[in-house]
Amino acid sequence: MVAAGTETAWRTTTALPAPTPQETDPSQKISGSIAHPAGTGSQKLRVYPNGVVSMGRTLFSLTKRMGGRIVIADWDLEGIVFASTEGEVIAEYFWPPEGTAYVGISKARTRFRK
Repeated sequence: MVAAGTETAWRTTTALPAPTPQETDPSQKISGSIAHPAGTGSQKLRVYPNGVVSMGRTLFSLTKRMGGRIVIADWDLEGIVFASTEGEVIAEYFWPPEGTAYVGISKARTRFRK
């Protein structure tokens, strides 16, 4: 990841493949939020139907199209990366300022494109 405040080029990836049955199976008990993320870590999350996941007290948009899918959140002190279970980057964010309730996909420094 790049240190906060440095210039970065906007990067995009290609469209995601159709979700696999394991990504959309609601019987899997995977939450869409991490209440108290440690300084660094990685965890599977299920994207809420409205296309967001929650890290701490902040909602991060991954687009409505991602609703119901399982993603992998990988974070450190500089930012957070959301990827598909196949490893394709969906969105990468710097941590927002303390107290930020919502971060839209347009604020991602890397995001997928159709």
